[in-house]
Amino acid sequence: MDKKKVLIIQDFSMNEAAVGKYDFLKEYDVELDVVQDAHDISKDEFMNRFLTFETKGPDALPVNVEMVEKMRDAHIVISHFSPVSTVAIEKAENLETICILRSGVENVDLKAASRKGVKVSNAPGRLAVVVSEFTVGMICAETKNIARAHANMMKGVWENRYYNSEYATTLGKRNIGLVGYGTIGTRVAGMMASFGANILVYDPYTPEDKIQEDGYEPVGLNELCSRSDVISIHYRLTPETKNMIGGEQFGLMKPHAFLINSARAGLVDEECLIDALKNHRIGGAALDVFHEEPLGPDSPYLKMDNVTLTPHIAGTASNSDELTFDIMEHTLRHYFETGEWMHVVN
Repeated sequence: MDKKKVLIIQDFSMNEAAVGKYDFLKEYDVELDVVQDAHDISKDEFMNRFLTFETKGPDALPVNVEMVEKMRDAHIVISHFSPVSTVAIEKAENLETICILRSGVENVDLKAASRKGVKVSNAPGRLAVVVSEFTVGMICAETKNIARAHANMMKGVWENRYYNSEYATTLGKRNIGLVGYGTIGTRVAGMMASFGANILVYDPYTPEDKIQEDGYEPVGLNELCSRSDVISIHYRLTPETKNMIGGEQFGLMKPHAFLINSARAGLVDEECLIDALKNHRIGGAALDVFHEEPLGPDSPYLKMDNVTLTPHIAGTASNSDELTFDIMEHTLRHYFETGEWMHVVN
């Protein structure tokens, strides 16, 4: 195998120690190079960049000229959050693969990569444990009034009756509807099944017999919405899935149904959700993602008595970088030892 050049794009989320972990690639006689991109920005600036490319694509941010030049002769590029733009891909002369240290690849122009025959490999499941555990926590917090009771106690208010007390029951034998049955959805299903819940699954990309073999019931989206006591979303946001939970779906939900969203805000029609919550057409919601982040002081969510809100922290864990590196190390070693790439998304 010819000597390869591997370019690591070091951004806000990668310190020197994180970059140094990739020194193992020298075992394969590669040339390692590093380029910095928005490395010294504030957390708020970082979040603004993240939200920009996630909603508008990688070309919405200014092109890093140094990165484009260093990518010109790179064979493999490793990036976490830094955008890999159309210009960078088109000017790269030897580029074979872009490795993204996330499950989402919104920071890469996939169409440009595919046109040029460049593979895009991600790190699927890197936060599956973190997000699935968080989701189950959100389900418990909202259905059992844990968060709002805590908020009251911190204000010196002793309150043990809430708007939903009449239907804040145990989760056993309740219908838990999962929109999406990927790595996170399957873990949530397993944990909720241990509560004794019935699991309904909507995922047209997963064979029905696979869902049935796991002991769960495959259903259509509207049937899931009409039958579920708790609906938890674990889908990827695409033009086709935007607002997939909208007015029709809210109209089908039970008046005591709870909606949980730790995936992407754009999967839910926000106006319809706010209307359903304001008018108590559903039992409540637990939300970790929002169309506007951070929430403004006038957000209607802040005036509601039937929501549990967290500031986009479902994927936060002190060992998330370690989990990500383990996946990518395995992917890279597999390539250099077999010539085959894993987790290619295009």
